[in-house]
Amino acid sequence: MSIPGTQERAALLETLGTFLGQRKEVAAVSRREWFQPDMADAQAYAASLPPYREEWKRLLGWPLTEPAAAAETECELVSQDAQGRVYRVSQRLFGVVRTYGLLFLPTAEGRYPLVIAQHGGKGSPELAAGLTEIGSANYNRLVRGLRERGIAVFAQQLLVWDDGQEPKFDQYLLDRKFRHLGGSRVAFDLCQLQGSFNWLVEHPEIDADHVGMAGLSYGGFYTLAFTAMEPRIRVAVASCFVNDRFRYNWEDLVWNGSALRFLDSEIARLVCPRPLFLEAGETDEVFSVEGFFAPSEEVAHCYAALGIGDRLERRTHPGGHEYDIDGRAEAFLLKWL
Repeated sequence: MSIPGTQERAALLETLGTFLGQRKEVAAVSRREWFQPDMADAQAYAASLPPYREEWKRLLGWPLTEPAAAAETECELVSQDAQGRVYRVSQRLFGVVRTYGLLFLPTAEGRYPLVIAQHGGKGSPELAAGLTEIGSANYNRLVRGLRERGIAVFAQQLLVWDDGQEPKFDQYLLDRKFRHLGGSRVAFDLCQLQGSFNWLVEHPEIDADHVGMAGLSYGGFYTLAFTAMEPRIRVAVASCFVNDRFRYNWEDLVWNGSALRFLDSEIARLVCPRPLFLEAGETDEVFSVEGFFAPSEEVAHCYAALGIGDRLERRTHPGGHEYDIDGRAEAFLLKWL
């Protein structure tokens, strides 16, 4: 004899799954009907995006939705190596929060293109740049390759570190604290990037007309998320992130009403008509490569419909959860930067 209630609970879950599946289909239609930039040409498309950018910020919430005073910034030379100078850039956001990143400049003073190189989950600027005992791990040449080319590089520390990096903290608990207050941890991380970006484009050694962004995993997400809201970024590379967000619906990558407004495809299409490089690892153990094709195809259709298919490259590489194993992303950045 079955335990009383077992069949009823099973029926509840089964029928709820059906109900949510129906709502998912409705959401897909709603999202397509809502996200309708002007497809007349690339210029009209870009001109139609500001309302969508504002909705993207509204979805992510506080403190991104509030105007921030100019951040107090300190820039300290911390080391020099064969590739140039390394500075620690510290900012005080909202008059309270102390943030930091690393700025890499070539040896000689000058005026240089800039790439924001964004670490992913369990990462840091030091790890992405190969300044730790384990080298650059799966970031490969994300920072080092650009420095070798004489490009200025900035790497921001976001609130996603782990794996032996101190101090320890729970990024998901922190996200819930933000959500209680009407926002998200992602919104604050984007405020960090915005504060640094505003300072960087005024730096005398940065060519503000030639700024790109690239990142791996969470860094790929933040590359799309920040480039989507910051039109001054010229070119973007998102590695090992774009995927099926219903399959990988991690709590800090889902917001109230996400599927009605922005999934990975819509966020990436806020980067259009600027050049965009999307890649996935064929043996990726974090985000299965099968989920990459459908959303990236939607992005490709958008670029093609505008007659600018040459500004998008999407590909899979034979590696795992790692950045640009053969230099194609780096070449794309340099081509369009």
